[in-house]
Amino acid sequence: MADVSDNDTVDAALATASQWLDDVPGVVGVGQGEAEGAPTIDVWMTPGHDPGRLPSQLLGVPVRVRDSGGPVEAQPD
Repeated sequence: MADVSDNDTVDAALATASQWLDDVPGVVGVGQGEAEGAPTIDVWMTPGHDPGRLPSQLLGVPVRVRDSGGPVEAQPD
């Protein structure tokens, strides 16, 4: 397992997870989070989509799936 305290590892995991915005139905957001003092990759999905397509960890960084609360729409400027 990778050293998840290494910023390069977390950055690489976040960059890979960001591709899910285009590739995985229902993924509407990806960001870095924290659980018990350790970094996580947090993924927001709209209700009704299967989070089973996502891994439980990426490059040793835990992946947490969050409920987006519904559709995400861009706000006007």
